Amino acid sequence: MARYAVAGIIVIGLAVGIWLLLPRDETSPTTTSPPSAAASTTTSTSTAEPTTTTTASEPDGHVVETVEEAEEILRELWFGWFEGIYNQDEDRIREVVASEEQVATAREQFGVMEFTSSPTEEALTFTGTEILRSDARCAAIWSGPQSSFRPGSSSGVHVIRRVDERWVMVSYWLNRGDLWEQDCEVELS
Repeated sequence: MARYAVAGIIVIGLAVGIWLLLPRDETSPTTTSPPSAAASTTTSTSTAEPTTTTTASEPDGHVVETVEEAEEILRELWFGWFEGIYNQDEDRIREVVASEEQVATAREQFGVMEFTSSPTEEALTFTGTEILRSDARCAAIWSGPQSSFRPGSSSGVHVIRRVDERWVMVSYWLNRGDLWEQDCEVELS
């Protein structure tokens, strides 16, 4: 049974990966995917609250006020994500994500995700960045990550939260009109 589940996930992941590389407009159907959407081939179309296993403290009230600050936070998170996959380092992934499900998604990309060179923070840039929400509980940032070490990107809504005085990725929504607000309300425990 587990073999069938793994095979199904791989097939779905490959199909979604190809789909993610295709250009799309902002009026496409509502879909949600984990932060790995721009980086991997796993996606979810569920609108149910994500299950998390991260131990979270109360939000520290940090509000993202500028595009520059938003891009710096995203740069640190995406660099941790790519560096963790590149080095096959689950602990590095855990530093930047909110759930063990996201760690499992990254683990599936170990040795699979292609890189043209090793990831560096300096090689990550962002286009079209806009802060959609920023309050004591959550930040949602529309932006298109790009890098010289990994081809391909797509703009989306990055939902990030504060956990133990650091930012973590909660989800990545491909369309501005998707249901990302619910990820700002889910309890991280």
